[in-house]
Amino acid sequence: MDNLAALRSLASAARQGSLSAAARLLKITQPAVSQHIAALERAYGVELVIRGRNGIQMTEAGDLVLCHAEDVLAGIARLDEAMSALKSSPDGRLAIACPLLIARSVIVPVLADLRRLHPNLRIDLKESDQIQAPAELGVDLALRACRLGPAEGTVRKLADIEQVLIAAPAYLDRVGRPQSAASVATLDYIQYKDDPDERSLPLADGNEMPITVAFAAQMPDLMLHAVRSNLGITSLPRFFVQSLLDTGEIEEVLPTRPIAAKALYLMRAPGTSSKSRRVAIFVERFVAELGVQRGFRLATGSQRHQPQ
Repeated sequence: MDNLAALRSLASAARQGSLSAAARLLKITQPAVSQHIAALERAYGVELVIRGRNGIQMTEAGDLVLCHAEDVLAGIARLDEAMSALKSSPDGRLAIACPLLIARSVIVPVLADLRRLHPNLRIDLKESDQIQAPAELGVDLALRACRLGPAEGTVRKLADIEQVLIAAPAYLDRVGRPQSAASVATLDYIQYKDDPDERSLPLADGNEMPITVAFAAQMPDLMLHAVRSNLGITSLPRFFVQSLLDTGEIEEVLPTRPIAAKALYLMRAPGTSSKSRRVAIFVERFVAELGVQRGFRLATGSQRHQPQ
């Protein structure tokens, strides 16, 4: 259990970027978090985090331990859910908040199957891209797509969502196809919502791709419409645009330098133990659907949910 507490401290510090923020999240003292991480460093004989005035940074060894720590914590969370599910009923209401694009595509067959198999299970779906805890959204579960792990609640990583940089062929014919990450900045970038601090996109190899924001769109559908209208380039999930890539209506920009994926997390509100069976039913079917959708890479520990 001491090792489990240490892994929780390391994972929370990595998500939060500081020891003090991790302590507030875990409701323990900052020295306790520091001692937990120091104990792991002594056990493995390597430095896991670099402590600085502006927070912490993970070392290469720290990233490796963090990867395994997330697997262990996710396994514990699944065990807790499975044990609670033995005592709960599959019937009743389950409220779920889900990102817009996933709610309108991936989750549709999931809800159809669950309605057929469990007619007394009522799932209330709320489409939301808000960065809020499930309790703040008034739901039992929240699916969140982001590049950094969410900080609050019981969290389980389900998959990575492949992102793709796209443009209309006519637009690229007019302005030229970039041959390097640096040259992407010469194109007009269509941003999702307004973020004045966004000046680059993270790449899968850990580097950054500079961008020049032309304007912001408040909905993914509007971003895609702008691309198809030859107004610029943008980044969207592959599952959302793959059919248009297949037909050639849009094309991938600089495919040799793919941008970083976003992780898909499941966040569970406190006090949902009475609904654990409903949670387990939904998650198993949802992860199975992710496994057959192009553009998702299931997280370690979720692979067994893939249909045979």
